[in-house]
Amino acid sequence: MPKNILKIDFGSGYNPKRGYKTCDITYAPFLDFVYDGKQIIGCKKNKVDEFYLRNVVHHIPNLKETFMLLHHYLKKNGTIKIVEVRKEHYPQNVILDIIWYRYVIPRYEIWFSTHYRNYFETLKETGFTLKNHYFKEEKEVTIWKKS
Repeated sequence: MPKNILKIDFGSGYNPKRGYKTCDITYAPFLDFVYDGKQIIGCKKNKVDEFYLRNVVHHIPNLKETFMLLHHYLKKNGTIKIVEVRKEHYPQNVILDIIWYRYVIPRYEIWFSTHYRNYFETLKETGFTLKNHYFKEEKEVTIWKKS
């Protein structure tokens, strides 16, 4: 296995993917990196092999800005793997987000879109090529390569 592989679970919060470094918008001692909306603090340009975004895209207010930023940190041929709720399940997801982030664990810094946003064109516009696309239960999984 090649050395110096850097995989970041972007938006990992309190439940990161095993084997990945953590990154979120909160400042917590267990996080490896912090995304402050303009940069990933502690990360360097062209150093990341993969970003993993699970249930994160619908929490990103400005998709184009964020995808451009991820592109900046990815190595040549780096990838983004996105696991996001499917369009037909999105209304239920919004209800769960409202309950969770406003009542169960109130975290008002967590933004979420109240409507489904197709992020495919934005990724293409910011320099990514779709490599894989499939559905797994209520989730849509896409893998994008930096081009």
